[in-house]
Amino acid sequence: MKPDICNFFPIPDLFKTEHLLCIQPHPDDLEIGAGATVARLYRAGVNITWLTVTNGSAGTYDPSVNCTDLARTRRYETEKAAAILGANDLLWLNFPDGGNLPYEKARSSIAGAIRKTKPTAVLVCDPWLPYEAHSDHIRTGLAAAEAAFLSAIPYFCPENLEEGLTTHKVETVAFYYTAYPNTLIDASACWDSKLAAIDCHVSQFPPEKGKLLKRYLTEKAREQAESYNFELAEALKVLSPNHLHIFEPAWQC
Repeated sequence: MKPDICNFFPIPDLFKTEHLLCIQPHPDDLEIGAGATVARLYRAGVNITWLTVTNGSAGTYDPSVNCTDLARTRRYETEKAAAILGANDLLWLNFPDGGNLPYEKARSSIAGAIRKTKPTAVLVCDPWLPYEAHSDHIRTGLAAAEAAFLSAIPYFCPENLEEGLTTHKVETVAFYYTAYPNTLIDASACWDSKLAAIDCHVSQFPPEKGKLLKRYLTEKAREQAESYNFELAEALKVLSPNHLHIFEPAWQC
């Protein structure tokens, strides 16, 4: 049962945002985690910016694949997927893929992107997902949450301000890949677009692997929508910055 104290800070409405900065640790995470949500928001007129943190150069089991070529391929695949789901701009931090993401540098770069693009909301993978083993996901989620929470403070990542950027206050932080959702998005009308965007990532999902992934995502979306008047859902944890610091019941809100 949700504690009464959760009502102290209201949960923001993602569809009232004006500009959403969508952050993914690797090419393809945004499509998998929240592709239908991004498509719905874009179709609703929200300004959508994609920010990819790593270059995806380690995303292969084949040692004969050249990392530089793979990074180039994955960027192209992301551009194709973004054209399907909707994007006003694509940004790339180009950190090396493979679990060695430098946290403080990533945090500074994400804060810089927030201060440059001025989003009203940030969407990123949930770093508090139980059993998540990939540190790129954990560090990206934590760095983005911290940057969204503190980018209004001038002494946070002051190197951004030295580059001519100005502080910015984010109103909403939403998490995909979450075990503690508080918002279900009706994904039915945009589900085909989500699956088509995932299909763009041929380097990651050969036919059988891609088929299994899409089947899993679809079955999960059906289960999440069972108690609602729609067919398919994407589950998000949507919070305000007030929930992100010394607010113990946030995971229950």
